[in-house]
Amino acid sequence: MDDVYQAYLALLRFLGENLDQLSALARKKIAAANGDDLMGLDEVMKQEQAMTLAFRGMEQTREKLLAQLGGGNVPLSRLPERFPPEMQGQAREAVAALQTQYQNYRREAGVARAVLERHLREIDAIITNMGGAPAPEGGPGYVPPPPPDTPPSMKTDFRA
Repeated sequence: MDDVYQAYLALLRFLGENLDQLSALARKKIAAANGDDLMGLDEVMKQEQAMTLAFRGMEQTREKLLAQLGGGNVPLSRLPERFPPEMQGQAREAVAALQTQYQNYRREAGVARAVLERHLREIDAIITNMGGAPAPEGGPGYVPPPPPDTPPSMKTDFRA
């Protein structure tokens, strides 16, 4: 049974390492956006997508291990209580580290999002100044031009 607890702690550490990698990718995303490096930004986003798929696999592993521990849907903060007394210290440390890594990622991802949104607003302003359609009120985005009106001689009356 100790193997399951150790496996769960290893999974928590692995999740933390992946969150650190996502934080680094968010910093790269900021640098690419500020440097107008669209190819670099695209590469970073591809790496993020690959990591997202890896997180899905880790979630499945986490659910299996938690079921073996008889934990059900235990919140992360209460997880150390499910460990044997001699392992609760390790579990608390792993949980605290993971929570810190998650908060760091959230902060980095928030900055990256703000930078990208600012650049998108700038692009929308340039397009509007060049005579393009303004962005919809919901935020930045591409607005296709309205379709040209068809001359009356080309319209078909389907009622006939």
